[in-house]
Amino acid sequence: MSQLIKMAKEHKLAAKQDTEKRKPVRVLGPYCDAPTKYRLVIAEDGKKRSVCFKTMEEAEALKNKLLQHEEQAKAKTVGELVDLWLSFQDSVRGQKQSTSEYLALQLKGWLPIRTLATSISEATARALYAALVEQVSPRTKRKRSVTTHHLYLYSAKRVWKWATEQGLCKSNPWLKVTPIGRKSKGKPQLRIDEARKLEAVAMQRAKEGDVPALGTLLMMYLGLRQGEVTARVARDIDDDGRVLWVPFGKTHNARRRLRIPEQLRPLILRLMATKRADEPLFYPATHKRTWNAYYNVRVRALCRLAGVPEVVPHSLRGLHATLALEGGATADAVAKALGHSSFAMTEQHYASPSSVSNARSSRVAQTLGGGENKFSELLNSLSEIDLQNLLTELQARGERKDIIVPDCAT
Repeated sequence: MSQLIKMAKEHKLAAKQDTEKRKPVRVLGPYCDAPTKYRLVIAEDGKKRSVCFKTMEEAEALKNKLLQHEEQAKAKTVGELVDLWLSFQDSVRGQKQSTSEYLALQLKGWLPIRTLATSISEATARALYAALVEQVSPRTKRKRSVTTHHLYLYSAKRVWKWATEQGLCKSNPWLKVTPIGRKSKGKPQLRIDEARKLEAVAMQRAKEGDVPALGTLLMMYLGLRQGEVTARVARDIDDDGRVLWVPFGKTHNARRRLRIPEQLRPLILRLMATKRADEPLFYPATHKRTWNAYYNVRVRALCRLAGVPEVVPHSLRGLHATLALEGGATADAVAKALGHSSFAMTEQHYASPSSVSNARSSRVAQTLGGGENKFSELLNSLSEIDLQNLLTELQARGERKDIIVPDCAT
C-alpha cells in the first residue's frame, strides 16, 4: 500500500511540474481564509514568485500583459522572418545565392520589415498588397506589371506558409489575398516578317563587329536566355565554332549542347580570337550595368533600327519556340533546346497558342495523308533500276510481296 501511495505522490508531483511548465503564468484564488485575495504566480527558471491582487480582473490584466510581452519577445520581425526563410531555402532546398538575393530585395522592398510578423492580420495583408499594386517602381517610374505584383504576393504567401509550418506564426494572413488583375500570356512577340527585318539588321551589325547584335542573333537562333548569352566564355565554344555548351543555368535542365548556325560561325571565331578562354564573349566584363539591362537597351535599339515594335530580349526566346514548332520541330525537341523539363513549361510561357495549334494540325495532316504522299514522292524519285532492286530485296525478305510500282517509274 505504501508503495502505491508513493507512486501516486510522484505522479501528482510530475503532473504539477508539467502543468507549471505549460502555464508559466497563472492566477490562483480566491482563498477560503482570504476571499478577496488573488495571486498571480510566475514560474521562471525553476523558481516561482507571486504577486497578490484584490480582484481577479487586476490579476488577469497583468497576466495577459506578461504573456503578450513573452510572445513578442519570441516573435520575429518580418525582416527576420524573411531572412530565416531564405536561410532555409539555401541550406535545405539548395536555392541559388542570386535567387536568394533577388527575393530578399523583392520582399524587403515592400513589406514592413520592422513590424512583428505575428501582427500581420488578413486585413493588413490585403492593404499592403493593394498599396503594392498602386506603387510606382523607383527604377522604371511606372506601376509594376500584373505579373510582377503577382510574383511578389506569391513570395509573401510562401514565407508565411513556411513560418506557419515551423510554428513561428499561428496562421497565414496572405492565404486569402486574391491577386489583382489578369496576367498577360507570355511576352509580346514579333511577327515573322518583323523577325526577318530584325535578323537582317542584327546580322549586318554583327558583321561590322557589334557584339550585342551577335548575342541577339544567338537568342533568336538558339532560344538562349539573356543570362546564358552573357555568361558564355570562349571555352564554351567547341568543335571549331560549331557547338555551344551551356554548362549551367537557371534550372537543372538548362545544361545542354547546341549547334551553332553556320552563318554565325565565322563571326564567333573572329570574336574568340580577341578573348581569353575564361573571358565573357558577348558581354563586356567592365560594363557597369547589369547584364539584363545591358541587353534590354541594345535589343530595343536594334528593333528601332529595323523599324519593328520594341521587344525585350526574352521575347526572342518565345519567338524561337514559335518558329521552331511551326517549322516542324517536335514539342520535346523544342523543350530540350530551351532547357525545360517538359513541353508544358514551353507552352505555358513561350510558344504562342497559334503556333502550338498549327504544329498539331500539321502533325494530324501528316498522319492522315502526308506520310503516304511522301512515300509516293520518294518512290517516284527513284530510277527504274533502283525500284527493281528495292522490290527484289523486299520480296527476298518477305516483307512486301504486293508492292505497286508507280507508273512514272516504268
